[in-house]
Amino acid sequence: MLSIKFMKKGISLYFAIIILSVLSTTLLALITISISQIKVIWTLGDSVVAFFAADTGIEECLYRIRKGGNFDPFSGSINGASYAVTVQGAGSGGCDADNYCLKAIGSYKKTKRAIEATY
Repeated sequence: MLSIKFMKKGISLYFAIIILSVLSTTLLALITISISQIKVIWTLGDSVVAFFAADTGIEECLYRIRKGGNFDPFSGSINGASYAVTVQGAGSGGCDADNYCLKAIGSYKKTKRAIEATY
């Protein structure tokens, strides 16, 4: 027969293994969540650059309209980001009868952001 003293030593080893398993699983879950959040934060910077490229396109379109009434589509780039702008006439493509619809799409690396405005 086994002595009670031997059985108690086995139980403490069992508890140590269970506690280490739970801690390891928790740590692995936290690392996985942290890595995914780091990826999101890393691409957030690209998103901001793409958004401001689209904003630059809208601003340039407004400037062109005010200076010469040019409604032709155009594109450009700034600091490694690019933008493409289209203008829909008043009363067409979902625009109301009084306004022109401006749409700019900014791109940076693999990220694209769009802005729509009326004029």
